[in-house]
Amino acid sequence: MLRIFFRTFFLSILASLFISCSGTIGWGVVMWNIPEKKIADGTVVPVYLKSNIEHIYVIGVPYSDEKIEVPLWQISEPTSKSKAVKLSQKYREYEKQYARCALDGLPIREASVNTSKQIYRLRKDEIIRLLFDGEGTAPTTGSQALEGKWISVLTHDGHTGWCFSHNLRQFTMNDDGSFGAGAEEAQVKETDTALEAMLSSEWYPDYYNRMITSREINLDEMQASFKFDPGVQSGTVHIGWPGLSASYPFHGITKTENSTYKFDETPVQVTLRSGKLITVQYIDKKGKPRSYNYITLPPDKDINQIIADEIEERSARFRNLKTLGPDYRSSGYGTLTFSDTSSFSWTNFNELVPSVISTSAKNTGTVSFKYFVPKTLRARFDGIITFKFDGQEKEVNFFYKSENNGLRFTLANVTKTMNEITNTDSATVTLAVNPEVIYFSR
Repeated sequence: MLRIFFRTFFLSILASLFISCSGTIGWGVVMWNIPEKKIADGTVVPVYLKSNIEHIYVIGVPYSDEKIEVPLWQISEPTSKSKAVKLSQKYREYEKQYARCALDGLPIREASVNTSKQIYRLRKDEIIRLLFDGEGTAPTTGSQALEGKWISVLTHDGHTGWCFSHNLRQFTMNDDGSFGAGAEEAQVKETDTALEAMLSSEWYPDYYNRMITSREINLDEMQASFKFDPGVQSGTVHIGWPGLSASYPFHGITKTENSTYKFDETPVQVTLRSGKLITVQYIDKKGKPRSYNYITLPPDKDINQIIADEIEERSARFRNLKTLGPDYRSSGYGTLTFSDTSSFSWTNFNELVPSVISTSAKNTGTVSFKYFVPKTLRARFDGIITFKFDGQEKEVNFFYKSENNGLRFTLANVTKTMNEITNTDSATVTLAVNPEVIYFSR
């Protein structure tokens, strides 16, 4: 809540500074009506600010001094007022005209021809806005051309393209978002905005937020496949969580109670806690109910990039130790050499056998950097290095610190417990009671 407050405050200050200094950045056309302010599509409005970070415009409300935020896709690119007026006239024929899709999977194409690239697939009953019609070849069924015409359309999340009208049911939408002429014939129902927002969002496990905030990315617990996909385009709902990957085709969504929706003919239902938090309830194959919390992340938090950055960070740690060495020698603990592909060789480590290293361990193995130094110890150590010796099942962990002439290891205790939230082992790292300290020189 505090973050949202500061974001809003920052945008308000930024907008006011921008407006006071230079007025508008241009004029735009409302591409989809704004019912809460009763602003019809096709309305030309002043645009004061564009934020690529927040993906919003700040626009002026007609006939008032009020300014509001709207998604970028909902306003045409700001330009001069005369050009904006000319653009609005292009949409005049289809002013306030929307349509319900009557066929699941109906494609929106890049051009007005049936062989053109598909850029979006509509789900049945999805509502789109009609912009203008154009020339094109009608699709055929067998040798018979379908009735209809090609229309440029806009989806509720900003996709634009061409759709053939044969399976579209046209109706009028009023400025306040209610349905007008043709709605009954189109068999269109009032839009459930909360459901639409949930279906169009990306959902990740709620514990991701903790890892991102603390900058402690556990790659076993954060993977691109761990997400909830409502199946807007595929018609298949998918639950991804550590230890769980379940998918079910569905043919509709039913609201069972306030804020809870059932994916028809599946064991999956979703409860909306807020616009950024949902609980997915799932009956597993043994009939046991399970619940998982998912959140949306800010637009600047890309999971694939976060994972890639963490992998690179760990690789950089290894490269640094290798570059500073690659050979490290200790009179009492042997010689440690880092080689390519995160591997090592360590000879004459007899002083650590069997208290730290097993008698079965060989002189070679691999290293990783998968654990994080506790906050109270971060001033003392650079990180934690994990050795996996060939011939030894148990890993060996050390806090490490690079020093002027070498490297210092201090034995680390890693205790693992099953995390019931993530279904993975959670690690607690502590200093040993009488820690083994090893000094290597370069």
